[in-house]
Amino acid sequence: MTIRATWTFDDQAKTILGNWHRLWCLLFGSFHYLFNGVFLWALLSLLTASGLWAGFPLFNRAIVLRHYYRKGWVQE
Repeated sequence: MTIRATWTFDDQAKTILGNWHRLWCLLFGSFHYLFNGVFLWALLSLLTASGLWAGFPLFNRAIVLRHYYRKGWVQE
């Protein structure tokens, strides 16, 4: 299920998460968060690479959606 959002300021639409977002997070870790612009979680993922390796993909959807919601994006 693809998740799309619209920016409230100029109605720009963007696909935030694709169908395989958990797999990309599992395989690429901090690079996945860097690509989505979630820099704090990218740093945290890089620092705790061995400890929380399996935990981040489980909460990936909530992390990315919360980041975009705080930036002013509204889920469609």
